[in-house]
Amino acid sequence: MSLIYNPTYNKLSGSLGPYVAAMQIAKEARAIAHSLGNRITDSEAISFAARGELPDPKNYPDHRLDRVKNYVVYIEDIEVRSAIVASYEESLRKDNLVYEYMSVGDEPRKAKIRIIMNILWDKRPHKKT
Repeated sequence: MSLIYNPTYNKLSGSLGPYVAAMQIAKEARAIAHSLGNRITDSEAISFAARGELPDPKNYPDHRLDRVKNYVVYIEDIEVRSAIVASYEESLRKDNLVYEYMSVGDEPRKAKIRIIMNILWDKRPHKKT
């Protein structure tokens, strides 16, 4: 549905003006996305905000760890790959960057874990700005 034909938008734009109405819907969409931990796309959040609905969190499971597993599948060193997945999982649980080295003992491989974790953690979709 186009936003122009949306009754919520038309009601808001009639009383506040088109720009304020669009900003209000965008603000509500950001709040909806944030309430779900940014597990929905921007367009889905705007659709929910424009309709005045709240999405059911059960329909949007958390796939952040799955995405990380897809990123690190190309790392040949299985111990490093496992340590990165464990680090990311623990970091999500604590909501803070954590390094889990597991059975990795030498410093160059530990550095590889730290570098990849810093990149993944900095680019995470749920990052608070």
